[in-house]
Amino acid sequence: MIHNFIRARRFFLCASLLILGVQQARADDLALYCEEDRPLQFYNAQGKLTGFTIEIVEEIQKRIGTKFPIQVVPWARGVEMLNRNPNTLLFTMARTTDRESAYQWIGPIASVTYELFAKADADLKINNLDDARKLSLIGVYRNDIRDQTLTKLGFTNLDRAASNISSFKKLMVGRVAVYADSKLGVAGVAKAAGYQVSDVKSVFRLFDSHLYIAASKSTNKNVVAQWNEALDEMKKDKTFQRLQKKYNIEE
Repeated sequence: MIHNFIRARRFFLCASLLILGVQQARADDLALYCEEDRPLQFYNAQGKLTGFTIEIVEEIQKRIGTKFPIQVVPWARGVEMLNRNPNTLLFTMARTTDRESAYQWIGPIASVTYELFAKADADLKINNLDDARKLSLIGVYRNDIRDQTLTKLGFTNLDRAASNISSFKKLMVGRVAVYADSKLGVAGVAKAAGYQVSDVKSVFRLFDSHLYIAASKSTNKNVVAQWNEALDEMKKDKTFQRLQKKYNIEE
């Protein structure tokens, strides 16, 4: 009977250690989120998730020996998960002064110029921010850097949409005077909206920024360092540069 008791204790001890090990493994798992944003993250004609940042993330994981799945979510949802949960990554995010201390950063992976775009046949001239403030409506992606930056600059004429595609469509049917986008992304947005990039023109340069993979503040710092080291290795062995050329991306 004593032997049975000892065996039972050993069994429960082993089971408890196994459960704790599984829980610890789960605690160390990374949740990876992104939005659709061609050419960084998008579904190709075969329905496969691909893009510049997707391939970077896949290559980093290959080098460090992990394979956590990537979940595509609306930007606002991704930011919510990033703010709420540990061990969470969101891409691709512009690194700003306001965001600097809120997250940890992996990168940079690209540089972007944000501009105001109007219909190609629009008779519109914008010389400065004051001219832009006088426009009827400016289409922006809700909670994105464009929305946040222009709001901080005192713009009250912002039309906040759930996606860049929605803003583009509003522009083309005359519901907004201009919409804010990057030179990097406008061609993909135009195509996704059913138009051509030649249907719009840049009328004012807003600001420049650098894009990163953002990690939640409580994400294991060693994991963030590991990702940055793998990214640095990719840049040293030219894997990163080959992907830049493939997707026509500038760092």
